[in-house]
Amino acid sequence: MIDLYKLPPEGLRLNGTTAQVDLEGGVVLRDLSWSVFALASDRDVFLEVKGQALWQGACSRCLAPLDRPLAVESQFLGSKDAELVGRGSHTLGTQDLDVVFLPEDRLDEAELVREQFELQAPMRPLCAEDCKGLCPTCGKNWNKGPCHCRPEAELVPSALNQALTKALAGIKLDPES
Repeated sequence: MIDLYKLPPEGLRLNGTTAQVDLEGGVVLRDLSWSVFALASDRDVFLEVKGQALWQGACSRCLAPLDRPLAVESQFLGSKDAELVGRGSHTLGTQDLDVVFLPEDRLDEAELVREQFELQAPMRPLCAEDCKGLCPTCGKNWNKGPCHCRPEAELVPSALNQALTKALAGIKLDPES
C-alpha cells in the first residue's frame, strides 16, 4: 500500500513481479513484472505505471488460444480535487496528463497495476487479421478447412421469406408518376 500523502520528496518507486493474474472472461496475465512511481505534486499525486506480461486468452472469432506479450506504460495525475477531476486532464510541466479521482489516502499498487493492464488488454483479439471464425451451424474452425454444412445462400427460405419475396415481386414501381 502506498500512503499518497506521506510520500518522500524524491517520490516512491515500487517494483514487483506476479506469476499469474486472472482477469475477466478466462483471460490470464502470466509473468507480470511492474514498476509504480508516485510523486507528490501540490495536493495531487503524479503516478507512473510500467510493466510487461504475457496475455493469455482466446481469439474472439475462432476461440483458438492466444499468447500475446503485453506492455503497459501509463502516466496520470491522481487527485481529490473535484474541479480538476471534472476537467479530466491537467498540464504538469510539458505533459498533458489524464486526471483520475483518488478518494482514499492509500493506494493498493497491485490493484493499480492490474487496472492498467486490464485497460491495455485487447478487446477483440484475433489469432490472425483474416481469421475466418467458426461455422455457426456445426462449430468447425473455418481456418482449418471448410465444413460440410450448407452455405446460407443454399438454405431453403422460410415461409415468411417466401411470402415476402412473392409480395415484393408483384409490386410495380413507376418512377415517372
